[in-house]
Amino acid sequence: MLYGETRAALVAPVGSALALVLLKMSNAAVKAARAIEHRRALRQLGQLDDHMLRDIGLTRGDLLDAASEPLWRDSTHVLVTRTVERRAAARLRARERG
Repeated sequence: MLYGETRAALVAPVGSALALVLLKMSNAAVKAARAIEHRRALRQLGQLDDHMLRDIGLTRGDLLDAASEPLWRDSTHVLVTRTVERRAAARLRARERG
């Protein structure tokens, strides 16, 4: 019985380290998959004409700025930020007029 307990105590740190490595690899794979999906969405938005982009609150420059983000960052975050800023500015202008 003592042998089994000693062996388990010696192997446990290795198992924990292996689990941690596998978890980090899994997280990296999930991040890579998300980055690929975000870049795909960015390409699809790039196929829209300027009028359609304007309808959703974006410009061609916004797409270029998002595409210039590093691969490990969420490029769509730039687009969301720009859209929210433009909508807030439009609401503020509407309040000032009326």
